[in-house]
Amino acid sequence: MTIKYHPKEEEKGEATMSTTDISSLSNPEVPFGVPMRKAHFAFGPHYTPLNHGSYGTAPISVLRKHEAFRAEVEAAPDPFIALEFHDRLAPQRALAAKVLNCPNLNELVFVPNATTGSDTVLKNLVWEEGDVILCYELIYEALAHGISWIEESRGVGVHVVRVAWPISDDDLINAMVDAARKINAEPGRRVRLAIIDTIISMPGIRVPFERLVPALQAEGALVLVDGAHGIGQIDIDLARLKPDFFVTNLHKWYFVPRGCAAFYVARKHQHLIRTTLPTSHGFRPKGRLGGLGETEKRSAFVDMFDFTGTADTTAWLCVQDALDFRANVCGGDAAIQKYCHTVAQESAAIAAEILGTSIMDSANSCIRDCFFANVQLPLEIGTDAHGKIDPAHADKVSDWFKVTGSRENGVYFQTVLYRDVWWWRISGMVYVEVEDFKRGAEILRSLCERVRNGEHITG
Repeated sequence: MTIKYHPKEEEKGEATMSTTDISSLSNPEVPFGVPMRKAHFAFGPHYTPLNHGSYGTAPISVLRKHEAFRAEVEAAPDPFIALEFHDRLAPQRALAAKVLNCPNLNELVFVPNATTGSDTVLKNLVWEEGDVILCYELIYEALAHGISWIEESRGVGVHVVRVAWPISDDDLINAMVDAARKINAEPGRRVRLAIIDTIISMPGIRVPFERLVPALQAEGALVLVDGAHGIGQIDIDLARLKPDFFVTNLHKWYFVPRGCAAFYVARKHQHLIRTTLPTSHGFRPKGRLGGLGETEKRSAFVDMFDFTGTADTTAWLCVQDALDFRANVCGGDAAIQKYCHTVAQESAAIAAEILGTSIMDSANSCIRDCFFANVQLPLEIGTDAHGKIDPAHADKVSDWFKVTGSRENGVYFQTVLYRDVWWWRISGMVYVEVEDFKRGAEILRSLCERVRNGEHITG
């Protein structure tokens, strides 16, 4: 089955790109789904890519441009890296800033990935006694480890709000705000930093971040938004959102080659970000680092991030090429968003029927307003009956699905055990269609039966 979507004229928003008017386009060059996969992506013939959300991929046209940039570097490394890169990077950052509606280009820099951006915030803030980091339990695992390091090394308090998804938007917001107020009411304690997502990674859940940011800022917290799955999947308006810190991967859903992320730091907070990770050539002794002066032509904050040591950052020059693919081949953001959301949600419904389970959802929530859907797997934890998964071996199941599915069927399944329930995260993308996920669900149904027979332990 191939879903074909042609947005109506009134659904086309205003142009948000600088050189290509994507709002004037609506029809993909070839139909989304398998035709798009075969025509514009480099997947092997025996691999069915059902897990875009983990690592993303770039279309062939963008990969070719990336290779051309790499060839330029090798032809003349010194001038390319030392003399030209800064000026070449600036217009690519400007494109990303426009997509994110970041009005001040000097508030946005590129880093290798979202984890680098969030960790830069954690390690730069000067933590004081009584400071607390506020988050919820589904924070991204790498970021959670970064928080644990700060807790261990700096003595910072960490408060994890234990809400159970699925949950309504109001209940989530109330739980986070109530937690912040209780902490701030304790003598000598304050929420210094609150961390939230645009879209949680595992399970794949959209968060009402547009409401959470001002609600937590009103309680006195700096707010870091982990938007790893943001750009390209949902609309982001930094001018309206006004987060304190924000980071989003362009290599996840925007078709820029790995690894490239946009890292936003509000100008009023740039004095807090004293160094890149690692500290490198752009570091300035205390007292000299600041925002862009009235007569300065370059921002010290931007210069600090443009070059942090020798690395292949040519992917950062491919934003225009990714944008062109989205506009000229896919028909624009509206067409991409409509198709990817539709294919994810329709595929989830069919998968749930095949597996005899349900889709993660909640009334009055935005959980499914994204390219992810989560389908429960027909597995149970317990030791009281045949076919249940012994808790001692539960952590082996997801890895067994990945290994076995890839080896036997050319399908990598991204599953997670959350509060004793297994979920399959479905990723909607322009190169997959419902039939792909139907096949995946049938494979998973068979794999679940093998798990109930203990093969994840003996196999």
